Amino acid sequence: MGIVQRQAFLNTIINYIGVIIGFLNIVILFPLFLSQEEFGLTRLVLSLATTMAQLSAFGVHRIAIKFFPIFRDKPNKNNGLLKIMLIISSLGFILVTGIYLLLKMTILDYYKDDSELFSDYFIWIPFATFGFLLFLVFESFLQALRKTVFTNFLRNVFIRFYWLIILVLYYYGYFSFFSFMIFFMIGYFLTAILCIIQLMLLNEFSIDTNSKYQKKRILKPLINYGFFTLLSGTTLVLVVNVDLIMIGAMMPSDKLTNIAVYAIATYIVTIIYIPSNSLSRISAPIIAYDWKKRNLKNISEFYKKSSVILVFFGGLIYGCIALNLDSLLSFLKPEYSEAKSIILLLGLARVFDMASGLNLVILTVTRFYRTESVLAILLLVLVIITNIIFIPIYGIFGAALGTTLVFLTFNIVVFIYIWSKLKMQPFSMETLYMILLGILSALTVLIIPFEFSSPIILILIKTSIFVILYFVPVYLLKISPDVNNLADKLLFNRLRKLKG
Repeated sequence: MGIVQRQAFLNTIINYIGVIIGFLNIVILFPLFLSQEEFGLTRLVLSLATTMAQLSAFGVHRIAIKFFPIFRDKPNKNNGLLKIMLIISSLGFILVTGIYLLLKMTILDYYKDDSELFSDYFIWIPFATFGFLLFLVFESFLQALRKTVFTNFLRNVFIRFYWLIILVLYYYGYFSFFSFMIFFMIGYFLTAILCIIQLMLLNEFSIDTNSKYQKKRILKPLINYGFFTLLSGTTLVLVVNVDLIMIGAMMPSDKLTNIAVYAIATYIVTIIYIPSNSLSRISAPIIAYDWKKRNLKNISEFYKKSSVILVFFGGLIYGCIALNLDSLLSFLKPEYSEAKSIILLLGLARVFDMASGLNLVILTVTRFYRTESVLAILLLVLVIITNIIFIPIYGIFGAALGTTLVFLTFNIVVFIYIWSKLKMQPFSMETLYMILLGILSALTVLIIPFEFSSPIILILIKTSIFVILYFVPVYLLKISPDVNNLADKLLFNRLRKLKG
């Protein structure tokens, strides 16, 4: 996992820089500079735009990863694959936008309590969608070229810093809230332009076609694959965004306010999943190559290693968040305190998901992609059903409860399916050791009496103790060679150089 480790680590560093900026934005400045309704509006608009963009993409992200090796020919570059991706996504955008505009009155009726605030930006959402869609296409193509660090920087650092700048400019009165929202929604056009520039610098921006690759025997499996992966490719996006959309549609009052609280919780939870996203982005092309060569042994080993290393990082981050949650929420307005139980519940679901390893990646790049699409439909249906059941009873906590139950069910089903078809499973004694050490470390911190009034000092002390208690035995017992290698390269080797 040497190459994977290096690129995954760089992506993780970039992700956490983005987390710092995002935390400053979403947890501190957005709730401080905007009213709860205005902040909720930004989350709702972003959720609608990203969901529509994923639907419009028609699976081009998965198409780029799977079919790039087939279309790749250095003299002829991509032989029209980029052009095919742009055509497919453009047709998808026209279709999705048409449906969106036809349902205008129905959508506005769902948000009638906040319709005056929401309706002003209804027509602008397709523009935000198209910007994000273009970014998805070029990001996917760059990922197929294994240029993941640059696109990850754009997605997690650049766009968040851009939003930070326009928020500060709005706060100091340089433009109105309406202008702020327009700038907010068109931000992804900038990232798409930067992707195009990067492709040009790499001499990879080409929409020239090759008749050899336009034949039915190539296009048919490509379109077939794109159709089936359309559903599975939007699964995680829909799971995250459907909650916000359905909260706004089903809560009897204070729709945008409840969306704001839930958005705070889900953002903090996404921090836990960053290592998994980083590993998945770089692993997909590698697993696809191993599958093409029928090297199942490599895939099986990768599957187990991914579970161990992801459980370690997931448990480490979840523990730091859970142990310091009261201190973290003390920086927010009191009305955001309801986010605590949501964070704890959704965080556990994410850790379990990470413990399942790269299961979705394995399904996506193998011949089982159709099954993943079927499972994705099941996942989406279950999310909608559980939200319909639990939101009226438990409010926004019900949305978190439903999502947690669905995550657990989905990962168990995928685990059983991969085991039955490939005789692979991600769990090992090392995974269990990681979980037990994480629980013991967290319990130890919980029983220590702390008497510090400063939440910042309390966070630093609790985090330091927990990280040491968790990391030291993992390293000394050599539970994960990958964790030890990372520690040796990034920490101990640097210390040796400083001493030298």
